[in-house]
Amino acid sequence: MGFNATWSKIIGVVLLIAGILGFIVGDNLYGFAVNGLHNIVHLVTGVLLAWAGFSAGGKNAKMINQWLGIIYLAVAILGLIGVQFLINLLNLNAADQWLHLALGVVTAGA
Repeated sequence: MGFNATWSKIIGVVLLIAGILGFIVGDNLYGFAVNGLHNIVHLVTGVLLAWAGFSAGGKNAKMINQWLGIIYLAVAILGLIGVQFLINLLNLNAADQWLHLALGVVTAGA
């Protein structure tokens, strides 16, 4: 098991926890803005990443990491340049955008 599988497992579980906590704590998850759709995105991506890391010895982890990393990068860039539709849809704030950028870079590069 390499870095890709390990990263998928860790980030998958973290995103699952973030998605669940988001529904419990409301619209502010420790400084990060969330809403129901944002929480669902965390749950779905968390499931995909955890599945990739834990199943079949992590053989799908690299592909899933790359695709989800690119998606997180796109969301971060669109948020940072101020695409209001996306910001409003997912209730993004600056902390979210920088976290998504870092997550996207590392995950896509995994």
